[in-house]
Amino acid sequence: MKRILLLGLLFGLCFSCQNQNELTPENVSQIQAELQTILEVDQAYAGIPPKELRDQWGHKKAWDIFMEKRDSVSLQHQAQVKEWYDTYGYLGFDQVGEEASSNFWIVIQHADNDLPFQQKMLEVMQEELKKNNVRPSEYALLEDRVNVALKKKQRFGTQVTYNDKGQAIPINGLVDSLNIETLRAEYKLQSFKEYCNQMTEAHFFMNKDYLAEKGITEPQLYE
Repeated sequence: MKRILLLGLLFGLCFSCQNQNELTPENVSQIQAELQTILEVDQAYAGIPPKELRDQWGHKKAWDIFMEKRDSVSLQHQAQVKEWYDTYGYLGFDQVGEEASSNFWIVIQHADNDLPFQQKMLEVMQEELKKNNVRPSEYALLEDRVNVALKKKQRFGTQVTYNDKGQAIPINGLVDSLNIETLRAEYKLQSFKEYCNQMTEAHFFMNKDYLAEKGITEPQLYE
C-alpha cells in the first residue's frame, strides 16, 4: 500500500513538473513573435534620443524623457522574460530556436537594474553552454557585464568606456590581456582590436560634435 502511494505521489510530481515546463508548438510561435517585438523595441531605445525629441525638448530634457521610457520598457520586458523562465526554464536553441533565444538573452543582458537576476542567468547559461543550447558569445557578453557591475576585471573585454581620444577601452581592465585574442576566438567573438575599433567608430559618430570641440575630427583607431 505504501509503495502504491509513493508511486502515485512520484507520478503526480512528475506530471506536475511536465505540465509546468511543457512548450507546445503554439507556445513557441507566440513566444517567438513576442520576443521579436521585444527586440525591436529594445533596439529603438539602444541608441540616443531621436532628433524630433531633441528638437522639441532640448538635449538634457530629451535624454531624461528617453531614459525614463527606456527604463519602463526594460522592466516590462524583464517581467515577461522572468515569467517565461519560471514557466519553461531557459529558452535556448532547443526550446525556441537560435534567433528567438538570442532575443530572450538580450533582455537579460540589459537588466542592469537586477544584478542577482543576471548572476542567476549567467549560472544557468553556463550549463546551457555545455549543451550547445546558447551562443558562446552571448555567455561571454553577460559574464563581462556581471563582472563590470561587481567592479571586477573582464575576461573578454566586451564592456567598454572611452579615453580622452575617444578610443574604446575595457572597463576595469582585462584579466589576461596576453591571451585575450585566443579566449575571444574560443567564444566566437571577433578580434579584440577589431571590436575596439568598431566601438571607437560608433562612439565617434554618436559624439561627433563633442569630440570636434576637443580637436578630434576622425575616429582614433588602434593600429
